[in-house]
Amino acid sequence: MNDRATVIATLKRVRDPETGVDIVTERLVYGYTANELVTEIWMSFTSNTPVCFFCKAIAWTLIEKIFNRIVEELQEEGYKNVRVVDALNPRIYYRSM
Repeated sequence: MNDRATVIATLKRVRDPETGVDIVTERLVYGYTANELVTEIWMSFTSNTPVCFFCKAIAWTLIEKIFNRIVEELQEEGYKNVRVVDALNPRIYYRSM
């Protein structure tokens, strides 16, 4: 199940709602780890997150949609425990199910 091609193909189905580009092509995914216990998707949005406070609130809404889609898509492929992790600070989990 932790086949690299399967994980990458699954992540390519997840699109950024703002640009319509898949998250792999958009280089939001830094990597992943997958085993029988947990699948972690390592991501960073620092270069895509705006500076103004109001804009950040909107951006986080879009980012949350991306996280939810990642979890949904991977769980449909049979990956049970999915975590989306901040690539720059691994203590931060955006989403975990």
